[in-house]
Amino acid sequence: MINNTHAESNNHRKDSGFTEACSSQSNTIKTFKTHNKLHKEMLLAHKRGMVLNSRSELQQVLERRKRVQSDQEEEGQSRTPLEDMLLRRQQKQLEKEKEQEKVQEEAQLIEFVRVRQNLRKIHTAIQNKAANS
Repeated sequence: MINNTHAESNNHRKDSGFTEACSSQSNTIKTFKTHNKLHKEMLLAHKRGMVLNSRSELQQVLERRKRVQSDQEEEGQSRTPLEDMLLRRQQKQLEKEKEQEKVQEEAQLIEFVRVRQNLRKIHTAIQNKAANS
């Protein structure tokens, strides 16, 4: 009988050890699951841009500019053929206007040079007359 009692107490210790191991394992699993849930929430928040304001203001502005630029690029890629044609036409028109402005500036520059040369001739003619008199 003593052996049975001793065996039962050993079994009880083993069972309690098993129970403790199970409970610690279940706590570990629960902790792991909650950790994973928190990690997933943080990733989603980061993707949405809802991260805490730990970044500097400059960094936030740069990220916002990048986001806006990428949005504009996406919009640019989704243009219709008509919009593309109109955009090309507008660009050609702007190029023609720039060329016309250059031609006008060159014409004004040439006129300036001509007037300056005429003034030199007149000035030298006046000096020659003054020297001869």
